[in-house]
Amino acid sequence: MKVQLWLVGVLALLVMPAYPVQALDLDVSEEDQAISVPGEMPQRLAAKPGAPNVLVWLMDDVGFAQVSSYGGLVETPNIDRVATAGLRYANFRSTPVCSSSRASLLTGRNPHTVHVGGHAMGPRGLPGYDTLIPAEAGTVAENFRQAGYRTYALGKFDHAPVQDVTQAGPFTYWPQGQGFERFYGFMTADTDNFDPILWDGNAPAPIPDQPDYHLNRDLADRAIEFIGNRSSMHPVAPFFMYWSTGTAHAPHHAPASWIEKYKGRFDSGWDVAREIILQRQKELGIVPADTRLPPRPEHMKAWDSLTDAEKRLFARQMEVFAASLSYADYEFGRVLDALEARGELENTLVVITSDNGASAEGGPTGLMNEISFPNSHAPTVDENIAWIDQWGGPETFPHYAFGWAVAGNTPFNYYKQTAWEGGIHVPLVVAWPAGIEARGEWREQFAYIADITPTVLAAAGIEPAKTVNGVEQSAFDGLNLVPTFSRSKAPGDRGQYFEMYGNRSFVKGDWKLVASNRTATWDLTTSASVDNAWALYNLRSDPGETDDLAARHPEIVSRLDAEFKAQATRFHVDPIDGGGGTRVFLRNMARQDMKARGMRWQFPHPVTRILESNAPPIKFMSHSFSADIQLPAGNETGPIYAMGGSLGGMGLYLSEGKPVFALRGLMGEETRVTASEALQAGSNRLEMRFEYAGGLQMKVTPMAVKTIQITLTNNGNEILDESVEFAMPGTFSSSETFDIGRDDGKALNEDYPAETPFPGEIRNVLFDFTPSLGDMMRGLLN
Repeated sequence: MKVQLWLVGVLALLVMPAYPVQALDLDVSEEDQAISVPGEMPQRLAAKPGAPNVLVWLMDDVGFAQVSSYGGLVETPNIDRVATAGLRYANFRSTPVCSSSRASLLTGRNPHTVHVGGHAMGPRGLPGYDTLIPAEAGTVAENFRQAGYRTYALGKFDHAPVQDVTQAGPFTYWPQGQGFERFYGFMTADTDNFDPILWDGNAPAPIPDQPDYHLNRDLADRAIEFIGNRSSMHPVAPFFMYWSTGTAHAPHHAPASWIEKYKGRFDSGWDVAREIILQRQKELGIVPADTRLPPRPEHMKAWDSLTDAEKRLFARQMEVFAASLSYADYEFGRVLDALEARGELENTLVVITSDNGASAEGGPTGLMNEISFPNSHAPTVDENIAWIDQWGGPETFPHYAFGWAVAGNTPFNYYKQTAWEGGIHVPLVVAWPAGIEARGEWREQFAYIADITPTVLAAAGIEPAKTVNGVEQSAFDGLNLVPTFSRSKAPGDRGQYFEMYGNRSFVKGDWKLVASNRTATWDLTTSASVDNAWALYNLRSDPGETDDLAARHPEIVSRLDAEFKAQATRFHVDPIDGGGGTRVFLRNMARQDMKARGMRWQFPHPVTRILESNAPPIKFMSHSFSADIQLPAGNETGPIYAMGGSLGGMGLYLSEGKPVFALRGLMGEETRVTASEALQAGSNRLEMRFEYAGGLQMKVTPMAVKTIQITLTNNGNEILDESVEFAMPGTFSSSETFDIGRDDGKALNEDYPAETPFPGEIRNVLFDFTPSLGDMMRGLLN
């Protein structure tokens, strides 16, 4: 029997090459063959034979010393695995913040060159800052796509213009408008890892129905799926994948079992952690043996001076952060394993880096809810510690105290948002077994985030596209690092500027100028000085920027200052602003939008996924709401409209037919008022008045307690008239959205399920901000 099966197999191998032709011939008559002009199969765009895959993992808010291969205390065995198989760069820089780094990485150009000089949520109406990436700055994805690659983006994509992040588009600056054929992820600075707001391409995507769902597992699953789906074509095309986790940006979320692994590991505190990490770095040889730690920044307490409660809280915060990063590393390892199982890892160029240094946005005590940060609200230790057992779980949206960011940036000074080394000096790990002979080596050349695009294109043998979508392309600002793959030292002494909202620096060779005085980065009400004097440091002998040499070397200061000014002019950094210009610009844009709408926001049908900044300003102003609601029975439960979620939000919903207006504070506290009667089956005309005491409220004063009068009528009959006291935030969320007829992400409360349509019809929704006569009179009197 075995011999017979063997013989059948051999015959099948001999016959199969001819069989498809024979089978097709059976369906074609001689007459058809005689009169047909079949032509030749057209040549399709295809990558060169043997072209490598390219996999980029861009971590978020991960400092130089937060991965184990750079001396860090967080276990990242899969990053270590890549480092062992290739190279680690000890002198790599990002920009000071996520949006600008992402725009720079993906275009190969300086952030201000591509109009993303700051965060996408904080633009200005100037070429370096308007977030409108010019068409002549085509992305690395578009270059790879034009070379026959499949191109995938997964995870965070937050540098698109904020006003475009709606289902209405335009989608020019979304991933699929920027050269990516497939996108699965989120379009905001962060998202809830347990209840994320997800997009599949340009369309809303539901959260997969998985037990113990976590976004990083989902992103790894999708990455493996995208890679595997290529097997449906022959030959299998190479891919460029941009795998961009929200980790380790807040919220620091991890499965409970991963948090448990780190229990007790950080009880000795951040001061001891800095010393341990520095010693490890000296042993690795990535800092000089006599490197000194910079002093603790202002507002950072010595660990030994903390109370027992503070120590317990802050240690728990770091346990959660470590778990979140370790878990992301584990999921990335699954992607590597999938490539290895397919026999593709050997010819995959893997690049791992971070968008900026570790974040201090948690302030001195950390944040149970990270959105306290844009509200410039610092919760007390007592407020935070009430959540210590839930910290890192789905009930929280946490960020650690900034002492851990200082430790995570060892041996450097300060953190994200600043132009000190702690804000911009980050890990870079590169491996390509088939193309890089080095194993486990270090590279000391200066390298910059804009270098990644020209480097991976050169490694793949791809010439930069001359045109993209018919537009002639500008030259890259970044440089090709491929020569460093084989040489530990390379010639070149380029200078590079860094700037974010007035914090600025310039690095050239061993020297660095820095003028970065806005260091309380958790306080968004402050602005940086734009004319403060430069400090000067020698980074080779003093990487911690502890010894200012400006007075001793004024000639070096003068020379580097001239180079900084030249680059600031060339790359659209000027005019530099300390942050106030952004606030004025955003206020003016909101006022112009309100004027253009005639102070009326109309929605004929339900809508979802409108970012809070693009939504009606219902938090800030007295207004009227009205809608036509059709109900099958009159006892329905579901959202009419909602903004935000359970950790900051407001909305109107039905509970067994009765209208309920709810407000949620940033620590989860809830205020709600319920109508005296339910809506009826059939047609209802629901009207609500939201009235701030004192009349029209236009000035945003985050967290100020206000009296709000809520009045509801249905079909002309009053069913609610109550006042409430509430500390209204300026921002509920950077990721939760404004929805009508649904509540995506986290629901306001447990009275109705999230991501479920309203069980009736909602039509003709109107939010009217036109002031009443009484409002106008009170405004005149005030």
